Amino acid sequence: YRAFIFILTFLLYASFHLSRKPISIVKGELHKHCGASHEVELHSYREYAAQIQPVKKSSNVSQCGWEPFDKSNYKQLLGALDYSFLCAYAIGMYLSGIIGERLPIRYYLTFGMLASGFFTALFGLGYFYNIHNLWFYIMAQIVNGLVQTTGWPSVVTCIGNWFGKGRRGLIMGMWNSHTSVGNILGSLIAAYWVSTCWGLSFVVPGVIIAVMGIVCFLFLIEHPKDISCSCTPSSVSK
Repeated sequence: YRAFIFILTFLLYASFHLSRKPISIVKGELHKHCGASHEVELHSYREYAAQIQPVKKSSNVSQCGWEPFDKSNYKQLLGALDYSFLCAYAIGMYLSGIIGERLPIRYYLTFGMLASGFFTALFGLGYFYNIHNLWFYIMAQIVNGLVQTTGWPSVVTCIGNWFGKGRRGLIMGMWNSHTSVGNILGSLIAAYWVSTCWGLSFVVPGVIIAVMGIVCFLFLIEHPKDISCSCTPSSVSK
């Protein structure tokens, strides 16, 4: 059971990091550096006609990126996305610790993962629904930052219930590699769609963490006593 809980909580929190990574990958697509147009020498009337013919652009594509991030103050706007998420995460982490102590871990973590999946995907839906309102993206980041805080207190409590204080350094050292694993997977998934359909760079990670939330609800065992397990966590190192 310990090995199962170790692997399960590892995957659960890796999915949190996976869902946070797309914004850093997609920033380059939200604002593109516009190159200066170059005059082309025309050698025939056909080339001339093709040159003056208006080119139809997709409503989702801007020459300099995605409105409103295609403006000259794009650095401030992109910074606002990071700032809104980080501030919400910092405040939410304090509140999450208080709330998490009073609720069953499995229910609390499941809610957080489903909500994180929804708001991560919501950011990407701005691409498909052609949304160019800055506050839509900022609010998605703020709420996502709040619900993302449900992850860390929950999984750490669960690991503590199962492993106690014995060999804590070894266990936490191996278990904490979920951060790197989640970031790597999140980068690969987001990068796959960033140039063709950046909305999927958010929707797919959102679906993944939501599915993992369902897995959490079905299989997470909060404490050994919940299954009358005799493998109580040791309180001292051996």
